[in-house]
Amino acid sequence: MNSPKIMVMGVGNILLSDEGLGVRFLDELAQKSLPENVELLEGGTAGLELVHLIQEVDFLIVVDAINANSEPGALFRFQPGDIQVFPEQYEVSFHQIGIVEVLTMANVLGHAPQTLIFGVQPKKLEWGMDISPEIQALFPRLADLVLLEIDSIRSEGKFTSTLPTA
Repeated sequence: MNSPKIMVMGVGNILLSDEGLGVRFLDELAQKSLPENVELLEGGTAGLELVHLIQEVDFLIVVDAINANSEPGALFRFQPGDIQVFPEQYEVSFHQIGIVEVLTMANVLGHAPQTLIFGVQPKKLEWGMDISPEIQALFPRLADLVLLEIDSIRSEGKFTSTLPTA
């Protein structure tokens, strides 16, 4: 059996402090020992330009800032289909074109990967290149969760069923 192609994509605007947490998180993940079939991609705020990059991928794990009006550092795990049930006060992406639109376009063009999104409630969104210490402190736990998903894909052929507690 061929190993499924797995991409971990960090998205966000690195010029707006915690809005860039997805991109900054990839630095943490890059320090881990990753299997050969795992690719890291800085999606930034690219939008629809990402469609062709994800079409050859079997599994996509996205890390992004999400405004759920929650405590800074609150962690959310969901799949794109779950977004339809979110109350209107949740902003799944701060970007002009969100990952849901990218996945929809990939599906229309022939293939969208199975996707899991880790969203983190940012603390600050003002101009600046630094991530808040509270958000930065979450990165090791987030890396463990992403690695758990990668292991599940490799051994079970699917994402884990739930977000582990503490």
